[in-house]
Amino acid sequence: MNLQIEMISVCAADGRLTPLRFRVENEEHCLQTVSVLQVLSTKHIQYAGIDALQYLCKAIIDERERLFELRYTIKTHRWSLFRMVY
Repeated sequence: MNLQIEMISVCAADGRLTPLRFRVENEEHCLQTVSVLQVLSTKHIQYAGIDALQYLCKAIIDERERLFELRYTIKTHRWSLFRMVY
């Protein structure tokens, strides 16, 4: 999947980022807004030598509760919807 997204997040005083809401283009090429209900885990990872923050989150998408992985690439300051878990 790995889709680039528009993100609204909160940056705490200690530098921690928390995703709140994002927009992603759906199959009909319309922007869909998704509100993050809960961040289940946050982890610093490296993939292909690139530092990133990995967020496992829960939200309601298309009237179903979904679990998905968001990634924030530290060097480029970009967010992506990396995969839908279920």
